[in-house]
Amino acid sequence: MSQEPEYLQRLRRAQQERNPPKPPVSGRAEAAPQYSLQEHEALRWARGLAGGTELRSIRNLAGARFAVLVRLQSASGTRFLSVDGIPTREALRERVKPGATVGEEVLGAYEVKGGRPVSIAIEEGQVVLKIGTPRPGANPLSPEQMLRKAEAEAEHRAKTRTRGRDGERR
Repeated sequence: MSQEPEYLQRLRRAQQERNPPKPPVSGRAEAAPQYSLQEHEALRWARGLAGGTELRSIRNLAGARFAVLVRLQSASGTRFLSVDGIPTREALRERVKPGATVGEEVLGAYEVKGGRPVSIAIEEGQVVLKIGTPRPGANPLSPEQMLRKAEAEAEHRAKTRTRGRDGERR
């Protein structure tokens, strides 16, 4: 029998009846937010750039326009990798400025929506962002879009096919 007053016991029972305890969440996948296909591709890019090193944290990636892979140094001196989501191009420029943060090294940037890596250069004291070519599979097409694209390509091929000796298209 507990030493707790009866009114506290009744209060606790009433709260448990109103809000039954939730089952414990197993694994990290269920606790993580749901990311879009482009955001998953940004995480694949970060893991590829990290060279097999585990990403310790992913912050603000959902809905971000840019992602930045950062090497951080913890208070204990160990280094780890983190992916940060950045909402705008101006915020990205501020984030990658040299000396903007202490103990951090920006390894690379990625445009999430376009699926393209961003190269960062410092020219005449200004941060210059150069958008690269899209990564394959970064912007997947829906099945309807694939069908429309295939039909348009087939129509174009039919129009541009060369003619044979007898005048028929090959």
